[in-house]
Amino acid sequence: MNTSSGQSGRIRQFSGELSSLNRILDAALIWLSLRILCQIYPIDPAQADLYQNLSAISAALFLLVAEFRSVYRSARLEGYLQIAGKIIGSWLIVAFLLIALAFLTKSSSVFSRVIIASWLVIVPALLITERLVVYLGLRIMRAQGANARTYIIFGSIENGHLLQQKINQTPWTGLTHTGTTENYDALVERINEKHIDYVFIANAENNTEITRKVIAGLSDSTASVYIVPQLFLYNAFDAGWVTLGNTPMITVNDHPFYGSYWLLKKLEDLILGSIIFLIALPLMLLIAIAVKFGSKGPVLFKQRRYGLNGEVIQVLKFRTMRTMDDGLVVVQASKDDPRITPLGRFLRKTSLDELPQFWNVLQGTMSIVGPRPHAIAHNEEYRQLIEGYMLRHKVKPGITGWAQVNGLRGETDTLDKMKSRIDYDLYYINHWSIWFDLKIIFMTIINGFTGKTVY
Repeated sequence: MNTSSGQSGRIRQFSGELSSLNRILDAALIWLSLRILCQIYPIDPAQADLYQNLSAISAALFLLVAEFRSVYRSARLEGYLQIAGKIIGSWLIVAFLLIALAFLTKSSSVFSRVIIASWLVIVPALLITERLVVYLGLRIMRAQGANARTYIIFGSIENGHLLQQKINQTPWTGLTHTGTTENYDALVERINEKHIDYVFIANAENNTEITRKVIAGLSDSTASVYIVPQLFLYNAFDAGWVTLGNTPMITVNDHPFYGSYWLLKKLEDLILGSIIFLIALPLMLLIAIAVKFGSKGPVLFKQRRYGLNGEVIQVLKFRTMRTMDDGLVVVQASKDDPRITPLGRFLRKTSLDELPQFWNVLQGTMSIVGPRPHAIAHNEEYRQLIEGYMLRHKVKPGITGWAQVNGLRGETDTLDKMKSRIDYDLYYINHWSIWFDLKIIFMTIINGFTGKTVY
């Protein structure tokens, strides 16, 4: 078999040089940032060599730690957050080693705390910014056909087609499809004939014996081999990898908010929720007065809804009806519904009745963006009819959501309408990101809260 994975792509031959350039840039940024800080905060000239030595030692340590943490390995199939996490983690290790060294040598008092503290914060910011520029540059080049890599799929035609579709959705990886086969001999022959960089094993039966045979056979080439579990090909809900001890496992039906993602979502809700609540407060006071004097009954209506993990929460709304149904049987509002007050009709049409839910957001029972909460009676009905219905409760319910900005608001008088709404909800959960949330918020502001089926 070929002992090279090929040299296709216009800048492919410089991949080693690019990796070396990253190392040089990292070391230069570590050294230069400390030197500049020493100019901003003047130091005793007699101590200049100490800072020079510190920057040199730190750069060497970072390169060593980063190498161990695979920071300089090709990141074609990795996301930027993974890369940034490796860089920050590597620098934290270096910072810990430097602090330990200063403690052991009793030299911490020699250095300016302002300079060192600033430097420890600035360096990771510079490193991840530099890597972002490189990352985006390579993505643009790969999307245009440069720095390409070839791949072949070993598996059934159906699985191969599904996997190819998913790869085609990521043109920035620069992967070029060279074929799909489920015949081992044909796979070996193809790799002998062409330079293949990646082999994706996606056999339908997850046949362990044939998978081992393929891996053993491809050990005579330098093609990278990836095993794609069939589960991932069929859009299993938030399927991902976790490690229990040294045992890798596939997770399904889990939430998307791991580690820092949970914190980002929480900060988004607290910061944006507080700002919007304060801005909307005068309007809410006016609406409260209008509701109070417009018809008999309380200003606010508390609705029982399923929240995160299916727990019952109290969702606030301005009262828009003369009756307040919230029991085991709930009739959806419909056109010309006699229960709705004249003011309530306007509030429901514009979704202004939902403004009090920003208080729910600040309480932590709801998010600004997420699947809209349904009446408990409807939940109990549709969870029996729609597969995956309750998976929408793996996240907090939202004031607005991906389904709503795509026109799926108001009355769901058919099962198909509810299925469409659930499809959008699960898509949102599977593809969540802070940028996706901001997009939905922006679309909500631009398109408004109104809809043809909102009564």
